[in-house]
Amino acid sequence: MQPEMSYERGYCRPECTRCSEVCPTGAIKRITKAEKSAIQIGRAMWIKESCLAYSEDVTCDNCSRHCPVDAILMIPNKEGYSDIPIPAVDTERCIGCGACENLCPVRPYSAIYVEGNQRHRMV
Repeated sequence: MQPEMSYERGYCRPECTRCSEVCPTGAIKRITKAEKSAIQIGRAMWIKESCLAYSEDVTCDNCSRHCPVDAILMIPNKEGYSDIPIPAVDTERCIGCGACENLCPVRPYSAIYVEGNQRHRMV
């Protein structure tokens, strides 16, 4: 009966509040859809060596394009190896939904992953 989030199978959609509606113990407090987009459950962390844009010179912006809170921007590669933009994560804006990790094409491990917060916080 413990909640579990696996970003390999999907991600926490900002418009969904089902977990807060069905939690049998009240450990997950009831929230509205508006409140959900302001609750940070984790933060996205980028692994540049695994990223297609950084290491393979392949244009990819899946993480940025699918971020529901625009916490991932594509910026110029400052190291000068390529003209292909690379992701930059605004960890203060990120809500940890996992869309970036789930939709990253790099396998077996995504080039971007969500590191969970010990306690959820408002952003």
